[in-house]
Amino acid sequence: MNISENKTEFINIMEDFKKEIEDTLNRSIYSSDIDELRPGYEGKFSKERFKEYLVKKNALHIVFKYIFIRMMSEGERLVNPKLNEEGITNWKEMTKNYRGDYLMLFKIASEDLRRIEKTRDFFEPTLYDKYLDKLEYSIFNKNNDNFIDKLKDYDFRTLDPNTAVSLFDCLYPSEDREKLQGFLDESYITTYLVTSLGLM
Repeated sequence: MNISENKTEFINIMEDFKKEIEDTLNRSIYSSDIDELRPGYEGKFSKERFKEYLVKKNALHIVFKYIFIRMMSEGERLVNPKLNEEGITNWKEMTKNYRGDYLMLFKIASEDLRRIEKTRDFFEPTLYDKYLDKLEYSIFNKNNDNFIDKLKDYDFRTLDPNTAVSLFDCLYPSEDREKLQGFLDESYITTYLVTSLGLM
């Protein structure tokens, strides 16, 4: 499906994808997680604000990583596509026990691009990747209303610059960029994508 021709619908799905990740992380990041990361930030943010920013930055990292995987595997053809319709069909044909495990497929796609010199730095593990497993059943391997299934039909080769700017501006509005840019560790994928589009 052509993204540019279905721009509004596509952006809405991506926004819902991010929102559902945020909702899951809000439920699954606990006080002990905050206490572990918060030293040095106690005077700057309350525990509630710290968690809000952590959840937002995590969700952005994961959604942008998904987008970047699709762009690099379909547009650039650096590796075989795994998260589009073709890749998911191949995955289901090759695996019996793991055919519905989209989290594993996402991790394999990430590792494929980590092995490529051009994209290696973007796929080195970060603080934010350790929260991926919290999304296994509520996001990646959700039985109904699964966003990986919803997005697989979109052709990321048709993500033109104007649509990309609109998409990233909706996912990461300027007020959030101001708040989150220097918060905790950098997400190299997030920084690269928004910088390359002139949004930072």
